[in-house]
Amino acid sequence: SLDSTGAQENIAGSFIINGVKCRPHSQPWQVAIIKNNRIFCGGVLVHPQWVLSAAHCHQRSYTIELGLNRLIPRQEPGSQRIEANFSVRHPEFVPPAKVNDLMLIKLNKPVIESDSIHTINITSQCPTPGTTCVVSGWGLLADGHLPNALQCAHVPVRSAEDCRAAYPGVYNTGMLCAGSKQDGQGACKGDSGGPLVCDGVLQGIVSMGMFPCTPFMKPNLYTQVCVFFHWIQQTIRAN
Repeated sequence: SLDSTGAQENIAGSFIINGVKCRPHSQPWQVAIIKNNRIFCGGVLVHPQWVLSAAHCHQRSYTIELGLNRLIPRQEPGSQRIEANFSVRHPEFVPPAKVNDLMLIKLNKPVIESDSIHTINITSQCPTPGTTCVVSGWGLLADGHLPNALQCAHVPVRSAEDCRAAYPGVYNTGMLCAGSKQDGQGACKGDSGGPLVCDGVLQGIVSMGMFPCTPFMKPNLYTQVCVFFHWIQQTIRAN
């Protein structure tokens, strides 16, 4: 449950652990992927007509909501709902493994950018360990309900060594770990596909959190966007 500050009181099985409500529209690249009228995954607007998400969020078609702060009501002033029928998973994504867990979704029409909806830059420069980044999303609460307002958590990038130790036999160079041992902030079930933003640049896509969520959990595993920079650009150009 959320207390008045938006921080989690009840940690087990909940959404962004120890997160707080994001300042409204401070993450204008954040999108919600809707399925059966519920949020299914997060995503990130990287081009006026393309959303980046996790490959394990793949569907035949998508309803994408942009410019939202609150999930209910979803008709916020300035929000947009756009359908999408075309997506490209990374060719080397092989479920259930989380290697190359990346997908591009092409919106049926470009978004109209505004203060509450706009793209975020990607880069081939990877973040240095220790950099503090922001992960955002809505996710599921323990009781199956959604937190109404978008949640944000500040998490430090961890070294490759930390990540390998936390995920032996899973970690590879296309992955990034972030999260703190001290305060247990991080992503959880329901955040898949959402953004990890470092210094205003997209550096990670939520791939794997620990569930049930517990404090002092392992760091979260993200797909490391910088490693896939050229694939993202080539895929957008080719389609």
